[in-house]
This record gives sequence, structure tokens and C-alpha cells, in this order.
Amino acid sequence: MVRKSKQKNSTLIDAEPDRISCLPGHVTDQILSFLPIEEAVRTSVLSSKWRNKWYTIPNLVFDPNYVSEDPSIVDHVLLLHSGPINKFEISDLNHIPVNSSVATDIDRWILHLIRRSIKELVLDLVLMDEVRYKIPWCLFSCQSLNRLELYSCWLKPPTTFEGLRNLTSLDLDHVTINQDHLEKLISGCPLLENLMLTDIDNITQLNVHAPKLKEFDILGNFEDINFDNTFQLVTVFVSLRLYLDSENNRSRLRGCSSNLLKFFNHRPHIKSLVIQNYFLKGLCR
Repeated sequence: MVRKSKQKNSTLIDAEPDRISCLPGHVTDQILSFLPIEEAVRTSVLSSKWRNKWYTIPNLVFDPNYVSEDPSIVDHVLLLHSGPINKFEISDLNHIPVNSSVATDIDRWILHLIRRSIKELVLDLVLMDEVRYKIPWCLFSCQSLNRLELYSCWLKPPTTFEGLRNLTSLDLDHVTINQDHLEKLISGCPLLENLMLTDIDNITQLNVHAPKLKEFDILGNFEDINFDNTFQLVTVFVSLRLYLDSENNRSRLRGCSSNLLKFFNHRPHIKSLVIQNYFLKGLCR
């Protein structure tokens, strides 16, 4: 009797359904979409039906801790990934030695992503000693991009740069780029709708030519901004550190009529306007 009981229990256990494997495909895809890519890869051990599921995840968002410890994990994922890649993101890569090979690694990843027609690229890089990662020229030819977000990078488009015709969102934070190159980059994106500029190194004046621009967000030591053919703006956030508390700066800027002030006279579509900090203090003097 004991032997039969054990056999009966074993049969019941074996007959229990594998709920993980029975999940509909759209449900597993939804689950994987909420996981960092490293965790998504680990789901391959759940069952045979999950083994290759992560191969086609369209958004690759990497945990910076994993990448800092072992950058080869990115190569491993890119090598095995077989579907389209819509988004690639690595953020907060801290404490990387200056003499490391991280720049070479990132160059290789970007080249691979361009060949896969990447649509969204987010690189938030914080290297030691304020070293800037130089964006490779090949990225400036990636016409599949519609969103580009760069932090702590050095940008210098090639002389052959003709624009990014599908880019709709550009976010530059603590980047190094000269005024001519930045203006050429902005004007070279005819579909640009969202532009965010934060603490751009050594640029105090800027000419913005973006006929489709709807959202503009700027923070930094800008003294003058000129808008050319940007009549579609809906949302504007301005925080300019003009430091007009300084007598030297007040003297230098006295008598100047900011193009930014002229700009607000003819923008009928603006629904949200925020002006902060020293710029506001300057207007009140």
C-alpha cells in the first residue's frame, strides 16, 4: 500500500502544469520588457520555451554595475541578439580608470548598433578625472536614430556631416562641443521636436534653427540665444546662469538686448514657459 501511495503522489506531481511555459507569448514579452537585460538573460533557465526569448527584446537597458565589472556582457548580448534593436542604454558608468579600454568597447558597440539601425541611444558616461568619451564619427551618419541622449561626451561631427534627418529628440548634458558644431548639429536635424541642453562646455551664445521644435529646455552659462524659424514651440524651460550679481558681468552686458527676450514676442503656440534663477534676476533689474 505504501508503494502504491508514493506512485500515486508522484503521478500527481508530474501532472502539474508548467505555468511558466504556458504563458502566452505576449505576456512573456511584456515581462521581459520590464527587466534590465541582465535579468532578462537569466530567465533563459526557467524553461525551454524561455531559453531564447530574450534574443528578440527590442530595448537593451544595461545595469551600469554589471557593465563596469564586466563590459564583455554587452558584447555577449549583442552577439546573440537576433531581433531589431530599438533602444540601447547604459547609464552612470562610474569609477572607470582613464587608461581602461572602455572607449574602445563603446566604439565597438556603437558600430554594431548602427549596423542594426538603432533608433534610441542613451549614453550616460561619468569617467574618472572628468575625461570625456569622444563620440565616433560613424554615429553622425546613423540615419535611423530618432532619439539621442549623451552625457559627459565630446562631440565633433566630421566635415562631411549632413545631418540626422530622422532625429526628433536631442539631449546633451555636460558635453564638450564648439558653437559651430552644435549649431550645425541642431540645424542638421529637420524633424527635431525636443531639444535639451545642460551645461554645455564653453558656449555662451547659441543660434537655434529648428523649424519643428516644440520643446526646448536649456540650463547653463548662456548669455544670448537667437531663435531662427522656431515658431512651433509649445514648452520652454530656461535657466541661464548669467550671474548678473557680478558687477563685471553687469557692466559687460549693459546695453545689450537679449535675443531671447525678442524671441518671446512672436511665439503664439507657447503653452508652458518657465524661467528660473539668475536669468530672472537679470530681467528684473
